Amino acid sequence: MSLRPRSGVGPVAAVALAVALMAGGGVAAAARPAASRQAAGASRGAGTGARDSVLARVGRELITRRMVQQRIDELPEPYRTNYGTLDGRRQFLDRLIEERTWLLGAHKHGVDMRPDVRRQIDQTERDLVIRTYVNEVMAGNPAPTDSEARAQYDAHLADYKVPASLTLSHVLSKSESDARRVLAWARSGQDWKKLVSRFTTDSLTRTTGGTLGTVTREGLFTGLGPQPALAESAFALADARGAEKAAGALGGPWKSARGWHVVRIDEFRPESTRPFDQVRTVIMRQISQSRNQDYYRKRLDAEKAGLGFSIDSAAVNDFVAQKKTAQELFKEGQEAGPPTARIAAYQKLLKDYPDSDVSAQAQFMIGFIYSEELKDYDEADKAFHALLDHYPKAELAESARWMIAHMRTDEAPSFMNLEADSSAHATPSRGARRPSGRP
Repeated sequence: MSLRPRSGVGPVAAVALAVALMAGGGVAAAARPAASRQAAGASRGAGTGARDSVLARVGRELITRRMVQQRIDELPEPYRTNYGTLDGRRQFLDRLIEERTWLLGAHKHGVDMRPDVRRQIDQTERDLVIRTYVNEVMAGNPAPTDSEARAQYDAHLADYKVPASLTLSHVLSKSESDARRVLAWARSGQDWKKLVSRFTTDSLTRTTGGTLGTVTREGLFTGLGPQPALAESAFALADARGAEKAAGALGGPWKSARGWHVVRIDEFRPESTRPFDQVRTVIMRQISQSRNQDYYRKRLDAEKAGLGFSIDSAAVNDFVAQKKTAQELFKEGQEAGPPTARIAAYQKLLKDYPDSDVSAQAQFMIGFIYSEELKDYDEADKAFHALLDHYPKAELAESARWMIAHMRTDEAPSFMNLEADSSAHATPSRGARRPSGRP
């Protein structure tokens, strides 16, 4: 049966309903005993009137009026209103019937007992229980008070300093003499924007009254880049005038890599401290985060002590330091990439696990890579003889003998059948036959 949204309920509402229905179903493992309890309860309710009448039956499970209404009441408010009408309640009932039908069918076929499903159910239950309990525990951590926030603020006033800043405009000239004339005209009261429009060589600020934006004592200008000397001169002018009289002050000519600047101070903001009310929320959050971490650790330690926690350091160290299995090392050799890297990985396997079920195969692959990829037949010969010496009864012994006898010839090593191993990296230059033998 399709679970597509029906008419009258939008797709988003239908999805939300489906989720709510499934969530309301509880942990799947508890559904069977719940059905019998529900049937008994519904029978008692049926005798008390129509307020809890049985609306439908799915197998031995009853769907009652009270159950449907309870499930509707559990929906988030934006979706609950969709099911307050006659059609909405009927659609919800249909969905609930679908849910119960599929759920009971899944139980009948043992879906909830499958190992992978059981693991997911257990994980969901575990996460929900832990999250609920930890949230309840953490709720006991008192929120910071205003007095604590104020004390934090007073103790770290430097963190809330706002550096002094200037908002500047300029006229850029190619020569000092040109700049001096502009400065004289500006000081005589001529219109600043007209002077900028007529005389500046800065095309980017010509139409904006020469605006350079806001700069701090560090001297990083938005349009000019780092100009610490220019900023220092402008701040010296502002400091000399004072905060109340700095706006409108003219200075220059000051030289930079761009040319000669005549500068006007549009606004001067002295260094200040952000008021407590402006940073209170941030401070409260910082205190809460720090306190939550401390409170969490203390409560965790208390829980451990109450439950009788202990740890075996030697066992833990052994677990943490456990080495990879031979099969894991062989897989690393397959995936190592360059021939020399694969050889090194196989050699590490042989050093750590000289007698594993993949050791002979690793030894053979060393010889095969030397022979077929690196064309180093002397090293290949050593590797194949090592296989015959250490693993004379291995299935690949016959293949090693064949390689020793034929790898320097044009005859193809036709015995290879290495699925998903390092032979995939080789680029065979010889024939296509592959004799028997499998590492």
